[in-house]
Order: sequence, then C-alpha cells, then structure tokens
Amino acid sequence: MLNKNIFTAAALILLGTSIQVKAQDITVAGTVKDVYGNPLPGVIVSANHKDLYITDKNGQYTAKVGKSEDLEFSLLGYKPTSVKASSQADVVLEDDAHNLAETVNIGLSKQSRELLTDAVSTASGEQLGKSLMSRLQGSFSGMFSGLTTIETSFEPGYESLNMYIRGFSTFHGGVAGVVIDGILYDSFAHDILYRISPEEVESVSILKDGASQAIYGVKGSDGLIVINTKRGTPGKLKVGVNISETVQTPTSKIRSFDSYTFAGLRNQAAANDGLGEYHYFPQEALEGFKNGGDELYPNTDWYDMLVCDFSNQQRISLDATGGNENVRFYSNFNVLRQGSFWNTDQKDYKSDNEKYRVNFRSNVDVKVSKYISLWANLAGSIVKSHTPGGAVNNNGNIYNLITRMPSYIYGPVTPTIYDEEGNVVEQGGEVTTSTNINASPYGMLNRSGYSNETNTNIYGQAGIKLDLSFLTPGLWVGGSVGYLSYITANMATTQKYARFIRNDDWNNLEFTKFGTTINDNLKYSKGEALYGYLSYKGEAGWQRDFGKHHLNANAYATYQEFDNFTGSATYDFRRVYTGAELAYDFDKRYAVKLSTGYSGSDYFPRKTRFVWTPGVSAAWIASNESFIRESMPWLSLLKIRGSYAITGNDATGFDRYAYKDQVTSTTGGLIPYLGYYTNESAYGNPNLEPEKIHKANIGIDLGVANQLQVSFDVFKEKMTNGVISSTAKVPLYQGIPLGAYPITNMGEYENKGWELSVSYKKRFNSDFALFVAGHLDYSKNKVIFVGETAYNESYAYRYRTEGYPVGQSWGYLTDYSNGSGLYNFQDEIEAGPKYSFGTPRLGDIKYKDLNNDGVIDEKDLAPIGNGSLPKYNFAFNVGFNVKNFEVSLLFQGIGDYDKNYGELISNQSAYDGIFTESHKSAWTAEKWLNDEEISFPALSTTSTTSNRTNDFLLKDASFLRLKTAEISYKMPKKVCDFLNASAFKVYLSGQNLFTIDGMKTNDTPVEGSVLNFPVYRMYRLGINLTF
Repeated sequence: MLNKNIFTAAALILLGTSIQVKAQDITVAGTVKDVYGNPLPGVIVSANHKDLYITDKNGQYTAKVGKSEDLEFSLLGYKPTSVKASSQADVVLEDDAHNLAETVNIGLSKQSRELLTDAVSTASGEQLGKSLMSRLQGSFSGMFSGLTTIETSFEPGYESLNMYIRGFSTFHGGVAGVVIDGILYDSFAHDILYRISPEEVESVSILKDGASQAIYGVKGSDGLIVINTKRGTPGKLKVGVNISETVQTPTSKIRSFDSYTFAGLRNQAAANDGLGEYHYFPQEALEGFKNGGDELYPNTDWYDMLVCDFSNQQRISLDATGGNENVRFYSNFNVLRQGSFWNTDQKDYKSDNEKYRVNFRSNVDVKVSKYISLWANLAGSIVKSHTPGGAVNNNGNIYNLITRMPSYIYGPVTPTIYDEEGNVVEQGGEVTTSTNINASPYGMLNRSGYSNETNTNIYGQAGIKLDLSFLTPGLWVGGSVGYLSYITANMATTQKYARFIRNDDWNNLEFTKFGTTINDNLKYSKGEALYGYLSYKGEAGWQRDFGKHHLNANAYATYQEFDNFTGSATYDFRRVYTGAELAYDFDKRYAVKLSTGYSGSDYFPRKTRFVWTPGVSAAWIASNESFIRESMPWLSLLKIRGSYAITGNDATGFDRYAYKDQVTSTTGGLIPYLGYYTNESAYGNPNLEPEKIHKANIGIDLGVANQLQVSFDVFKEKMTNGVISSTAKVPLYQGIPLGAYPITNMGEYENKGWELSVSYKKRFNSDFALFVAGHLDYSKNKVIFVGETAYNESYAYRYRTEGYPVGQSWGYLTDYSNGSGLYNFQDEIEAGPKYSFGTPRLGDIKYKDLNNDGVIDEKDLAPIGNGSLPKYNFAFNVGFNVKNFEVSLLFQGIGDYDKNYGELISNQSAYDGIFTESHKSAWTAEKWLNDEEISFPALSTTSTTSNRTNDFLLKDASFLRLKTAEISYKMPKKVCDFLNASAFKVYLSGQNLFTIDGMKTNDTPVEGSVLNFPVYRMYRLGINLTF
C-alpha cells in the first residue's frame, strides 16, 4: 500500500495531473483606481499567493481564476484589498503610509511588513536608481537605517565604499555579507555589487538583528544585504528605456601654490631647520616668480594642465517583461560609458582613460505543470577599462603624483633651444621632473603606455520547485545550483621615459638627464585571473492558514565552494549552511518567528567547525486589537518587537589553516643532500571554533493617522569566544618565538546602540502629496578582552586595545597650557620635558608629559579619536508631487567622528614639499610676535618631533551633505499616447551638491585624502520611457 502511494505521488509530480476535480475557471476584468479616481498602473493581481496579472497604464487588468477564489490587489504605498471573483471587478485602493502590505525579502523567505518581527531596513530599486553613482553600493549611502557606509574611492566610474551593519559586530571589523536571489556570497561579496546596476534590482533589505541573521550561521554576524532582482510580471509585453547623460566635476581642486608662494614656504622650512633664509630659492628667483612672465621662472599649474574641469558619463538601459501564468520573463541590458578626466597630447596611441560596462540579465519563470515550476537567472557584466600609465587602476597614482609636483618645475617637457640664427640646437621635448620626485604625471600619462583590462563576470542560477500541495496544502520543495565566475584579462602596453632635471643656475634654462632610464619602445605583456563560486541549494517550505492561525515554515541546505584558479589557495573555502525558520501569527495580532542555523567552514578543524545559531523574535501588533482600534482610532500602527539570537563568524583575519601545525622541512646538516631540518613555525589549535555573537534587539513601531510613523530600536551584541593570539599570556623569556603559539577562543567584545526612524507621508488631494523621512543611528563598540598584557605603572595608559573601540589610534596629546600648543620660546623648550625621539624646535608641537617623568616617550601615548567608525549616522529625505512634477532631496551625514590630518605635517617634508592651504598659517617667529593667526606647526624639510601621531590636527569630520536631488516631470497622457508609450518621464538630478562641515581649509576633506581624488559633484539629465 505504501509503495502504491509513493508511486501515485511521483506520477502526479512528473505528469502534472490531478486526481482532484478541477474547479471551473472564469475570466475577470476590471479597473484599479486610487481614492481620487486616478487609474493605478503596476498593481499586482494575484490569487492564492500567485501573481496573475499586472495592471496597465490605464489601471486595467484581465485574469483567469477559479470561480470560488478571491482576487488580491497590492501595490506598494497602498492598502491591499481582495474581492470575490466575478466577470467584472473594479477596485479602489486606499493609501498606506506605513507600507504594511510591503513584502519584505529576508533572504530565505518573504514576510509582510505588518507581521515582520525582525529589524530590517528596505529600499526599492526605483529609490536606489535616483543615485548618480555608477555602482550599486554607491547608491546605499543614507538609504538604510543601521547601515554605515564609508566611501574609500571617489574616482569617477570607480567609486567604492565599505558597508557595516550596526557598526562592527566583532573586533575583526568585518563587512556585511551579500545575498543575491537567495544565494549567499562572502569573499569578494562587495566586488559582486560593483557589477550589478540599480536597474536590475527590485528591492534591497538590510538584515540588522540576530534573529534575521541566525539562519546564515558563520556568515551572519556582520549582517546581510539581501538583493532581490526583478522578475517577470504576467501581462502584455512591457518595454522600458532609460537614457541619461551625466556631467562630473570635482568639488575641490587641490593644487600646488603658485611658484612664488611655494618657494617662500620651502625657504621658510629650510630657515626653520637652520639652513639659511634662501637655501632652496635665491632672492632673484623669488623676484622672478613674483613678477612672472619669464620662462626662466616658470609657474606651471600641473593640475590645470592635466586634469579636466569636467568629465562625462553616459548610460542607457533597456528592459522588457511580460508573459502569462505559465511563462514569465524579465530581461535587462544596460551600458555605461565613463569618459576621460585627463588632458593628454599623445598622438601615437590613446593615452587617456575610458571605461565601458555592459550589464545583462534575464530571469525566466516557467510553470511546467500544476506541480512543477522551473526558474533560471542568467546575468553578468563585461567591464572594459583603458587606463594610462601601463598599469591597471593607475589613475589614482597619477592623481597622487600631480599633488606632489611643485609649480616651479619647468614643464611638462624641456624647451626647444635655438641658436642666434634660428637653428635648432636642442630638440627638447624630454620629460621634466626633480631629483626628489623622479617621476612625472605628464610622463605617466603620455610616455608610459596604457593598460587594457577586461573583466567578465557571469552569474547563473537554475532551479526547480515542486508543489506538493496534494500531500498537504501549502507544501513545496525545491533545489537550485548557482555559479558565479570572474575572468580578468589584462594586456599592458608599456614604455619607459627619460627624466630631465633643471640645473641650479636660474639664469639659464638648462637641463641634465637624471638617472639611467631612457626612452624606449612600447612593450606588451598580458595576464589573467579566474576565480568563482559554486553553490548547491536544497530548500522546502510550508504555508498554511487555519482560520486566524497562520503558519509559514522554510528550511534550506547549501554547499558552497570558492576557488581562485590562478592564485593562492589561501582564500579558497568550502562551507556548508543549513537553516530553518517557522513564522506564526494569530489574527495579525501576535507574531513569533523561530529560526536556527547550523553551518561550518574549513577555516576550522573538522570536529569543531560547525556551529549552531538559534534565534527567536516576536511582536505584538497592538493596533490590530479591537479595543485599541475602538478607543484610539487615530493610532494606525502600534507594534512592539523583540528578538534574541546567536550568530556565527568565521572571518577572523587569520590564515585559512591557522588551526594546523605549520611544519616545513629543508635540507641541511653535515651532509646537506642527505640530511633535513624540520621546522615547526607555528603550533595549531585542534579545538579552535567559529566565533559566536549573542544579539538582542527591542523595537517599537508607532503610527498616527496613517501619516506619521516613528520606529525606535535598541540593540546589544556581545562575543565571548573571539579568536585571538595567545602570545599575550606567554612570558618573553620562554625561548620559543611568540609567533609560533596557537590562536585561541578567548576574546571578548561588545557592540551596542540605537536607531530612530521617522516618516510622514500624506496625499492632500489628487494633485499634491508630501513625503518626509529620516533616521538617526548610534553605535558604540568596545574590546573587552584580547589577552593583552598590561604595561607597567609608569605608562599613562596601561592598555592599548582592551577597553577601547576597534581601530583606536594612539598618539601624543598637545599641551595647550601656553595657549597655542606650540613652543614659542627657547626657554620653554629648555624648561620642558626631554623628547626620546629628537629635540623640538621653536614652533614644534608641545606634548603633554602624562606620567610626569620629565620625558616624552611611548609611556605618554594616549587615545586619539574614537575608533574607525563614526558613532552617529543620519539621513533625511523630503519629496513632494505637484500634479506631474516630482521633487526629491536626500541629505546624508555622520556625527561624532574624529579624523586626524597628520599627513599634512609629513607632506611638507615629502619629495620637494607638498604645501597646501593649511601650511600658509604655519608658525614663524614673526607671526608669533605680530600676533598673526597660527594654526600649524613650524615647517621643516625633514621629519621633526611634530611628525608623530598626535592630536594637533585631530578634527571633527562630521558633515551634512545634499547627497542626491531630483526633479522630474511625467508627460501628460496625450503625449504618451502620441508616442504609443504608457509612461514618459524627463528628469534632472544631482549628486554631492553641497556639504556643510567644520573644515576651514580645502586640504582637510571630511572624506578621503588631500592626495587622492576628491568627491565629485555630478549632474544628470535623462529620459525614461515605458511602452
């Protein structure tokens, strides 16, 4: 009998037949409108949790359903509704400012916003698309509560940033993981985001608390960024076209001073060092620089010569979607071109920069039968980069070199010399530089060749889903395989160039070849790299309603491997993830979710590599209680949430096989070819295990009049088995190298904070709507224990890690007891403490002797700043619609973030001296006597006592920036009809339009460095057509 049942079930799955009597289907048609009578396009029409149709530009739909089924209508921003199936069903949707009907993707499953018990932030692809950043993660800044974004590169077309969810969850400072269409990616995860465009994205969810992260086991601790790409919608073929042109310009231009100012500062530095008043530039040269107009005394503006004031970027995106209840598809093809920001004059080959990126995606869903569904995703990108200088990603090096080039250097090439009769004596045209710099940005751009790199990323997934509802309603199982590959091919075409330096005689324009490098011909070389992911996933789910009781269970198991086929296997891994969750709610009033993960990786020994990570979250949706609805009808939302979970981490910063003994064998002994030496360089720890982080979260969501919403969360995270080195507990005299000792699970760490989100949304009438929203996040971390050995009592601070945040900097504190923090009199120096690292000069920074021993040394080091991350992150956006016009503004910023600009002190003595705005206010005796403004220590041509990590140039780098702004106009219906389009929008947008901060000079940027590409301001004009 059992065999017969099994055979029957298998036959049903394979053949897609049913032993049940099929209900009679009917065709339903109608129109969906808002409360003002406007038709609503894009409304999803579904039945039994299955999408059937999407309304067209007139809000109309046609769907075939069972006669006894209910039709469900949903659209983000509106309250969902359902009606009984009939031949004609017109529907009106009401506004929902709280988006309670929003389906939130939490990776393994999807839950409605109303019943969500976890702490999750979301944004749609449409919202992210308003950013002008060329890479997906660039659009994340300010969009999510709980997500800290630190931009690390501002080069146009190559912008990059690191993302941290609720700060650091471990003292290793890991970044968030990425889940794309249900598959988790870790290593190079953020590199994946470089190759996805916002046009492909349906939604992004940020999983912030432990209950949402627990199912991801050893990769859950740093939080997850869940990306859900677009899928096909049933209905007529819909084609979209988005074309835009972007103009980019730097927000600041860091350049060397004019020759007269530069020479004065360089001489001033030499005079402070006792080298004389005109050590580098004689008085006649200063006069020549001051008067100008004489090629003997050049004033070369290297920035204006080589850097464009404007660069441009073009983007075009095409997408198509359509299908029916059996086959649905979504396809996207988009191209980005980044133009050059260099001025070049090379005629023999293309020496400026250019980049093309092509993205493609096709997601297909096929219903083979009633019980079998197939799906496939094929996506990828091809990035072709042309970079000057013969090296990959060389633009940053060229820009850095420009900041080093002083204006007094004649350039960019030596002049042609003629005799009295006009005959050429010296051809000229040789690249100029100086002895200390020994390079030229002009030479790198025009005489060093170029590099062509092609990076191909292919991302594919295919899966099957089996509907087992004939066994029990709501049951399904599925499986999928995913592959992600990177193929990088580089061809470098390089050449060398000779360097010439000017002779010391300022009365003659004569040059001498410097070094042995000669001008040579172009040479070719190539290289490649290949690495990729392979993932196998099995999953199952069960969804069932029992009256007011609603259950949703999901489980999965994934095996994943990563291989670097052309490089070291150090970064390869093998991981296994399993997880399950059960969500239950009663009458949409009480909700609870149980989750668990069991996972492991080969970064740990076999017997200890797996870790169990359970979690629980619950919510009381009090606003759905009848007694609250009746007594407080204005209270549209009141939900109290809480969660507790354990998450795991295997990214400890140690080598892949650190748990093993490191043993090597070499030949040696009296007869080397017969004898061997065995060396054990490190001892393993066979009991090493993944880290566990305990996370708790309490939150409340409050809504008033279906317009105002306030959410507040408090969280705390703690780790008690952090992976650390054990050498701190080993005495130095034990005779074994400290590096040989094993790593252990002894570290302790905590992270805590809160998040506040506020939004207000209201449509006043059919022509005007207003939206205001913002969030303020706070996080603070502390290293509790890493086995640190305390310094003796003579140290002002006996610990340098324990008790402080991750990334805590240490340096000397400035003694402002004399008002300036600088030595102004020789008597001050002689009466003050001695310095263990040199003798201070007049104008050098005066340090505090914290332990009062009369000596400034490492015992006086103190904490500088407040760690690697800002304590506060905030953003707010405001938008409104007036008829067909829409305006939106996004402001983003950080607070309580100290940044040390000590590099300005080291810059002054680097190369020929790198002088910027701050150096003009450097200490001199004359300024001190005349009571002039002094905000910088005395200049020097060498490293002085001021050139130590200290707090003199520690500044508050908090800022508020208008991150994005957009104004758009939707063309009226008659224009769309003329073009046979369902929608036509024209938009003008900007990025990084202005920044408010406390900086007084342009060489102290709140982000980045004075020596690197600055933040770029961008303007975009585009059109968006839908057919």
